[in-house]
Amino acid sequence: MDMGMTGYQIVGGVRGSYAADAPVNNEVQVEETSNTVILEFVCPVHCEVVAFGAVITEDFIAQATDPVVSLKKATTVGGTETALKALTLGSSNTTLTRGNGDRNVATLYPKDNQVAIAADTDLDTGDVVYADLGTLTVSKPLSELHFWPGEVLMLEHTTAATGAGGAYVPFAIVKMSGPDFTQDNTWRELQDGEVVLD
Repeated sequence: MDMGMTGYQIVGGVRGSYAADAPVNNEVQVEETSNTVILEFVCPVHCEVVAFGAVITEDFIAQATDPVVSLKKATTVGGTETALKALTLGSSNTTLTRGNGDRNVATLYPKDNQVAIAADTDLDTGDVVYADLGTLTVSKPLSELHFWPGEVLMLEHTTAATGAGGAYVPFAIVKMSGPDFTQDNTWRELQDGEVVLD
C-alpha cells in the first residue's frame, strides 16, 4: 500500500487476498462467485478512506446483472463485517458519468460530468470508476470511513455478473496517521532507559 502523498508506504498488513477461481494477481473476473473477499488489510495506524473504486482491466460486455464491488470494515480479524459502500459496475448504476477530456488533449478545457453511462460496454480497459463516498450504505455516518488501529479494511466482490465478459481491480485510497501509542490495543517496546509509567 503506497502512501505517496504522505511519504509513507506500508509493507505488509495484508491479512488475506484474492484466492478464488484462477486469479491473475488481484484481477477479478465479473462472473466470480458472489461474496468473494478480494483483500483484507489490517490497519496498524489510524486510517481514513478518501476514495474507493475499481480500475477496469478487461472490456465489459452487456450483462443482465452487473457486478458489485464493496468496501467493508470489521473491528477485528474475523469480526462482524459492516458494508460501507457498494459500487455497481455497469449501466444499471445510472449515476455513473465521465468527463470529456482525453490523453490527446483533444478538448482544450475538459469538464467533469459530461457523459452518462449508456451501456455496460461503455466500461473499457483502463477506465477508472469511483464511488460516491458521500452516500454510504445504510446511512452510515462519514466517520465510518475512519479505521482505528487493528480494524480491517475489506474489498469484496459482492455480486457476480450474469456471465463472463469483463474484469476489474478494486482499490481504496487511504490517508494514514503515524502510530498512536495511547491506544489500549497498541503495544510497543520500551526504549532504552524508559520505564513503565503509572
